[in-house]
Amino acid sequence: MEPYELELLPLDTPDDDPRWAAYLDLFAIVFLEGRASDDGLAAFRRHRRADGATLGMVTAEGFGLAGRQVVAGLAWAPIRVNAGGNIVPVMAINTVAVRPTHRRRGLMRLMMDHHLRRARAEGFALAALSASEATIYGRFGFGVASRCVAWEIDTRRFAIRPDVAVAPGSLELANPPLDENIFEHLSSAHQLAHRGAFSPLGMHLARPDGTWDFDEQGPSRKLRYLIHFDASGAPDGFAEFKHGGFESKQSESPTPTAVLSVCSPGPEIDRALWQGLASFDLVEKLIYEAAPDDPLPDSLTDPWAVKRTAIRDGVWLRILDLERAVADRGFESDGHVVIKVEDPMGFCEGTWRITVRNGRGEATRTSLSPAVELGVDSLARLWFGDVTAAQLARSGIVHGSPGSVQELSRLFATAFGPVNLNDF
Repeated sequence: MEPYELELLPLDTPDDDPRWAAYLDLFAIVFLEGRASDDGLAAFRRHRRADGATLGMVTAEGFGLAGRQVVAGLAWAPIRVNAGGNIVPVMAINTVAVRPTHRRRGLMRLMMDHHLRRARAEGFALAALSASEATIYGRFGFGVASRCVAWEIDTRRFAIRPDVAVAPGSLELANPPLDENIFEHLSSAHQLAHRGAFSPLGMHLARPDGTWDFDEQGPSRKLRYLIHFDASGAPDGFAEFKHGGFESKQSESPTPTAVLSVCSPGPEIDRALWQGLASFDLVEKLIYEAAPDDPLPDSLTDPWAVKRTAIRDGVWLRILDLERAVADRGFESDGHVVIKVEDPMGFCEGTWRITVRNGRGEATRTSLSPAVELGVDSLARLWFGDVTAAQLARSGIVHGSPGSVQELSRLFATAFGPVNLNDF
């Protein structure tokens, strides 16, 4: 791989070391962004240190490079996810990039292979990332485990059905910094209640504490919170939002209000928050990214008040340790199935008997003939219940008898779908 070298940027690297700016600028080049300001670079260092992140990189020397320079990078941090059975650690890859002038030289594979194996050795059963392209990560065993649907809500048509419960209590507005105890308590309650919900990274925590907003490249002047309090006065849910303002001084119509997150442990509280958001003066439209199975539209007198404008991939999941991942996943029904898993990196390769008793799963290697065959990326797609094995079989990427495929679908069905509070 000469002249390439696989390295780390240690978190204790002095702030004035030029490698910090070079590392962050790599991602700016690839994602078509401007160079970071001094404040932006300081925020990056602060957040990555708070996360305990691993900053992987590939460096090179050559024509046009001033000494050894960063030409590829992969940054990840340990966070936690509700896997259905337990809240478990996950390797969260939140930035991957290769300079355009150094592509198709195996650098992505070099970084992925090294860091996924390192995470597996450190005890992580799952890895997760978000992706800007659909064709990159399948070859590394990642599969789309959740999706996001863009909503446009017409507040003039918004009304909750009279027979649908809305949490009693009161609402109040707040600006950042949001009380740390409120944010942490409610984020944890949300995660416990929703399969597929991830804990926040440092860059997510910087928003409620008022120190940094990546859209505004500084403390946010637009971000606001709507907090719901129960009948006793205890906070039990919040929504983050930014008013769009008016397009121009002459404009009579406000731009949509962007709802960034709705965080609570239950749909009754969510509905109270949405009711409050839709009641603001001058707000005609709310925009939001929801899980495909979010129940709000069916709770409305006019479900068409919510217009679905687009859909995108949410979290891509990679199973690193199938035995541990199955033990941590919650199951809604008992049974067993024998599957053959193809894994290009070897982590989960082989034939496995998956057995569920009393809602707890066990995966063991077996010499039995497999009833279903699938890739590890397809198995990851089943993990949070976004699709079923039967759906993937109709797509031609899961193979087996109809009865066996249906049994795999039944075992991996979920009683509640994923709600992802944070992207990476």
